[in-house]
Amino acid sequence: MPGFADRGTARARLDALRRAGFVTGTGSPWYGVGACTGRPGCARSLADVRADVRACLRAGVRAGTAPGPGGLPVYWSGCERRCGRPQQDHVDVVATGDGAYRVTSRGTAVPVPSRAELGDTIATARIRATK
Repeated sequence: MPGFADRGTARARLDALRRAGFVTGTGSPWYGVGACTGRPGCARSLADVRADVRACLRAGVRAGTAPGPGGLPVYWSGCERRCGRPQQDHVDVVATGDGAYRVTSRGTAVPVPSRAELGDTIATARIRATK
């Protein structure tokens, strides 16, 4: 069929996209994770959410921070406006302005004991919310 690549070509193209940083499958720690622009791209943002997401994923992939198949998606916002957030159920992570985040899942606030435990808190919220 015109326009469709054979499997070998398709696999090579997906590998190139993955190496460039795109999410190409459910095995990626970024699968189901979204974020607003945050600092420095948005003057209203209270945090560099993209840097914080990267740090959290690096620290928490083994603990299940990344949604992966079966868990709720996670969306990080730099302010209360929550630009770009999904309309469906998700774990809502919003910067509070003091270097911390508030985590909410299905309308219920999830306590974040400390910044160091943010990844574990998010992982717990995304798993509990699906039960």
